[in-house]
This record gives sequence, structure tokens and C-alpha cells, in this order.
Amino acid sequence: MQHKFVITVIVVCLILSGLIYYLHEQNPAYDIASLTIGNVTLAMVSLLSFNIIKRGIRADNPNSFVRAKMTGTMLKFFICIAILLIYIFVKDRVVHKPSLFLFLGMYVVYSAIEAVPLSQLAKKK
Repeated sequence: MQHKFVITVIVVCLILSGLIYYLHEQNPAYDIASLTIGNVTLAMVSLLSFNIIKRGIRADNPNSFVRAKMTGTMLKFFICIAILLIYIFVKDRVVHKPSLFLFLGMYVVYSAIEAVPLSQLAKKK
């Protein structure tokens, strides 16, 4: 299950990178550097969160699963907020709102692809 998830995250990261490049070619206002950094960061945080929650599922204590799920979710959420704030405050010109919404959409995509294998692991246990 671990290897399938890693491959899935890499494929989704590449697909989203292609989407970012395509949108930048169509409309140069999309900030390709910031979106690519955000995409790769979300992919890495998703892998970290998956490992934390997977260890919580395998633990004997049922409370550890809840703590692991909250830790993974909050970690991903706070890193997402930090990236958005860095983008907003470092940007020297007007912030491109569709870029922000695209980044938040990437957050939703990575959360969804993380939830499916984790729910399958939880059902097996």
C-alpha cells in the first residue's frame, strides 16, 4: 500500500505540474514558480502525513489513531496556510487570486488521494 501511495502522489504531482505549466502558458499571470513550490511541498507533506496516520492505524491504542489523524491534518493545514501567507506577503505586486484558488484546489486533491488508501487500511484493521 505504501508504494502505491507514493507512486500515486508522484503521478498527481506531475499532472498538477503540467496543469500549472499549461495555465501559465494560457495566462502568464499565473505564478508558475510559487505554484510549483506549493505543489511539491504539498506532495511531500502528504507523504509525511500518510506515514504518521498509517502508524496511528497500526498502533494498538485506538486513541493513537485519532491523535495521528489530527496531527497529519493540522500539519498539512498549517503548512498550507504558511505557504499562502509567505506568497501573499513576499509578492511585490498584486496577488493573482486564481493562483491562490488553484493552490487551495491542490490541497483538496492531495487530501482526497490521501484519504482513500488510509480508509482502506483502517477497514482492514
